[in-house]
Amino acid sequence: MKLIYFGADAPWTSLLMEGFKRRNTHLLRSFANSGLYSQVVAIHFATRQKVIEAIFSKRNRNTAVQDVFVANILINKLKGGFFEWVNHLFFHLQIQAQGIRKFNRNENIIFCYWPKGYELNKKLSLKGRVFFDTDHNIIHDENLNQQQQKAQLTTLLDAGKNSELVLSSTRSMLDWYRENGFTNLYHLRNGITPERFTNLPNIKKQFSNPVIGYIGTVSKWIDYEAYQELIENNPQWNFPIYGPSYKTETYKKLQSFKNVHFMGPVKADDVPLVLKSFDVALNLYRNESWLDVDSMKLYEYLAVGVPVVSLNYHPNLEEDFEHLLYLANDAEEMQAQIRRILDGKHCNPAVDDFIAKSTWDKRIEQFHYDIFRK
Repeated sequence: MKLIYFGADAPWTSLLMEGFKRRNTHLLRSFANSGLYSQVVAIHFATRQKVIEAIFSKRNRNTAVQDVFVANILINKLKGGFFEWVNHLFFHLQIQAQGIRKFNRNENIIFCYWPKGYELNKKLSLKGRVFFDTDHNIIHDENLNQQQQKAQLTTLLDAGKNSELVLSSTRSMLDWYRENGFTNLYHLRNGITPERFTNLPNIKKQFSNPVIGYIGTVSKWIDYEAYQELIENNPQWNFPIYGPSYKTETYKKLQSFKNVHFMGPVKADDVPLVLKSFDVALNLYRNESWLDVDSMKLYEYLAVGVPVVSLNYHPNLEEDFEHLLYLANDAEEMQAQIRRILDGKHCNPAVDDFIAKSTWDKRIEQFHYDIFRK
C-alpha cells in the first residue's frame, strides 16, 4: 500500500534544505517517517520540460519521499471527455516513466491537501482511498473575492462527496460540512516536532528590556486593536514581531511605536532560538466563530518553554491546550497576565506530557489506526 500525496509546498529535496514550515509539509514528513506505507510519493504539477528532466535524471530511490512531476500533454483549452482521457493516460505514463509502480490501486491512500491538492488529484484520476485535508476553516476566507469564494465552495462540496473523509484542524470547518449534510469528517489537529526545540544553546538576547514576542504570519486574523493597546500602555516592554505580512496593511499602524520591532520572516531552523529569546510569547487571534485555529505557534511556544499569553479566541482553547496557556479576553487582561509572569507570580506549566502526545508522528499514527479500524 502506497501513500500518494497531493499538495506539498515543494519537492521533498527542497523541503529537506528549506525546512518544514506548514501543516502540509509536517504531515508529509510524518507519513514518510511512519513506516506504514510501502512507498510515499509526492506528486507535483510542473512544466513539460521539468517532467522530461525528471524522467531522464538519475533518481535516488532511497529517499523517504519520491517526488514525481506531471504536466498536461494537450493544451488546457481542449475540453471534453476524449481530451481528458488522453491527458489522464499521459499523466499515468509520466508517473510510470519516473519509476513509480502500482500507484493506481484501490488500496492506496490518496491524501489531498487544500483545494489545490484535491484538484490535481482529480486531474490524474488515480484509484485509491481519497482523504481531503482543508487544514483550517477555508470557507470563510477573508482573502478571497466573491468569485473565488464561489469556486472554493464548489470545490469543498465536491471534495466532501468524493472523499472517504474530510479532515480539518478546526471544528468550525467540520461543523460547516456537517451543516451541509456530511458525516465523513475527521478532526486532525496540528502538532509539533519536539526534537527541534530541545538542547538549545544559551543565546544573548537582542533586547535588554522584557521581550514580549510574536512569531507567525502578520495577517488579517490578528486583533490589532488589542495588540496596539497592549503596546501603547507598556512602553517599558519590547515587542518584536517575527514573520511575513500577508494581504493586510493594518499592521503598519504599529510601526510608529519605538518598542515595536518588525524582524521579518524567520527560517524554519532558526525558529527555536528566536522563541527562546522571548520572556513571554503572544497569540493574538481575533475572536470569530470561524477562526478557531489550532495554531502551530502555540505548540512551538510551549515546546521551547516560554510562557504563553493568548487571547481567548475560541471556546475550546483551554481544553485543547490542557490549561497550559495564560488566557485573556482583552488587552487589559493580557497586560495583567504578562505582569504576573514577569514578577514570577506564575509558574511555568509542565508541558512535557502534552508535547509528547501532540507530535506530528502521533497524529499520523492515530489517523492511520482510525481509518483502518473503521
